[in-house]
Amino acid sequence: MLGVANDPLMGAVVAGAWGLLAGGALVIGATIAWFVQVPARVVAGVMAFGAGVLLSALAFDLVQEAANSAGVTPVVVGFAGGAVSYMIVNKLLDKFGARHRKRSQNQQPTETERSGSGRAIAVGALLDGVPESVVLGSSLLGGGGISTAVVAAVCISNLPEGLSSAAGMK
Repeated sequence: MLGVANDPLMGAVVAGAWGLLAGGALVIGATIAWFVQVPARVVAGVMAFGAGVLLSALAFDLVQEAANSAGVTPVVVGFAGGAVSYMIVNKLLDKFGARHRKRSQNQQPTETERSGSGRAIAVGALLDGVPESVVLGSSLLGGGGISTAVVAAVCISNLPEGLSSAAGMK
């Protein structure tokens, strides 16, 4: 666990630094995709690896900790509620033009082809960042620490996310 001081200001600075580190991987992935023609199979492989790392970090690190402190029922209800909410909003974004926002090929419609698709992509990116931001922020509440595994997993999963999104929009 990466701890923070009891000082609220220092805690905010540390939380911001971890968030910047985790979110910076999106920019790195997007930069790579912008300047390098990355084959679709490579993007798919990197995305699968990143998703697996993030899921395993959540399952083995956060879920166990949450179940130990709050019990199994609140954890199951919270995860199920979050997953269902995410899927509903994701489906709504699909209808507004963001269906292919993470595809590495030319499948994402341009703003002229589908009005509102740019806005839907922006909202989709925000939606994708909310769960990991909540995890990182809530880990720091009350002077707690952030799991090194979770920070690494978010970084590793954000790199292919930025890579595929930028490749698709390019």
